[in-house]
Amino acid sequence: MQLIRRFACSLILCCLVLPRISTAEVIPPLSAPPLGERWFRITMWDQRVGFAHTVVSAVPEGYRVASEGSARMEVLGFSREASSREIYLVNRDLSLRSFVVEQTISGMPTRLMGEATAKGVNVTVASGESRREKSLKARGKVYPPSLLNLYPLMQGAKKGKKYRLQMFDPEEAKLKNVTITVVGKETLPGGGATVHLRNDLYPFVANDIWVDLAGNTVRESVRDDLIVTGAEEGESARRFILEAAIAKKELIRQFSLVRVDPPIARPADLKQLAVELAGIPDTFPLLSEGRQQAVRTNGGRVLVTEGNAPLPSRDGASATVVPDKERYLPETPDSGELAAKKNEILGDEKEPRRKAEKLARWVAANVAEGVDDSHPPLETLRAKRGDCRSRALLYVALARAAGIPTRLVAGLVYVGGKGFLYHCWAESRVGEWVAVDPNLGQVPADATHIKLAEGESLEEMAPLAGLVGRLQAKIVAQKY
Repeated sequence: MQLIRRFACSLILCCLVLPRISTAEVIPPLSAPPLGERWFRITMWDQRVGFAHTVVSAVPEGYRVASEGSARMEVLGFSREASSREIYLVNRDLSLRSFVVEQTISGMPTRLMGEATAKGVNVTVASGESRREKSLKARGKVYPPSLLNLYPLMQGAKKGKKYRLQMFDPEEAKLKNVTITVVGKETLPGGGATVHLRNDLYPFVANDIWVDLAGNTVRESVRDDLIVTGAEEGESARRFILEAAIAKKELIRQFSLVRVDPPIARPADLKQLAVELAGIPDTFPLLSEGRQQAVRTNGGRVLVTEGNAPLPSRDGASATVVPDKERYLPETPDSGELAAKKNEILGDEKEPRRKAEKLARWVAANVAEGVDDSHPPLETLRAKRGDCRSRALLYVALARAAGIPTRLVAGLVYVGGKGFLYHCWAESRVGEWVAVDPNLGQVPADATHIKLAEGESLEEMAPLAGLVGRLQAKIVAQKY
């Protein structure tokens, strides 16, 4: 979480809340940090630009602190995107024992590993093919950035007291001296009692933090509320991550990207693709059909084999029988306007497969790609613009208006030269189920489409939120 804010402040350097102060001076020290997970939203000029997530758990002789986050900032025409995943093992006094940090700043991934020693911190930095060792000399104990806000409360914070710490900075792979000042005990509007802290982590820029008496960070303000990090409910945060990942918003693009090696040379020409996915929980439901087969393998991995052939029905029903017809061919509230557009696109076309092709290609050609939040089909039709989910939902509505049973699906799709990104497309029953991507105008969709969820509501797609930022992929086979 600190990495994201340090990154933001470096960008600002390159180019209000008025709390009530309590007269109480004594704040009882905490015996341990608060355990569990915390979510945070990051805003800049009151616009959301990212998120952060921290989990603290007890381990023998100390604690494990895992943090992840992503943000994209734009200042004076400059823009940068940063994402990170940091794991620190610390002693009971919060001093550093060891760490693993994976971070990507403006498209450049780096991995750091290291441990504290009697003389400082040993660090290994890996970036691309390069790997270098560093030995950072320290005087006394070193602390991770994710626990700076907690340290004064563990000591028994007193108004006016200053704490001078040595912090490991993963962005620059070096140690920094940080001074934390206890401003006093305060009550934020609409909230409970907090301890107001201020540190000098960012040169020439004020950094104020409010931590509740249990040790939870409530709010952090950089440069008088230019950048604000505030506590957020987990459900709201996960919904934001899912929607941003599916919309391929830049502020979470690097965090959600699933990199692969070797790259897929000609994704549109693939006849079959086998991908091994790591990071899928055992409880996550796997979707296997004729086009896609997904099986769990040793080591908690999932092997997905994908083709571009049509999908037989799940229950082996004949092509003239549509299971769960009410779900895939419901009444559409906006059927009048959508039906008129469907008629305009299809003309006298009668063959179901050709209908699906015409509708999908019309959406791809006439509805511009955007990264706005998802909208209902009629709004997307009128605006002629939408993210991949909005465009897919518009196709679903048009196909159903044409009498074609159709369902919305979501998962991963390969983006040339990058890796897999989260995506929405559709499946239409035109004799057999066929994967249709109205964003790319593909019928059938190419074999890099890996289905992970099915359903039109965000609740049905909610399990995907737990995968974003956690999946790893390995190409096992490609057949052309």
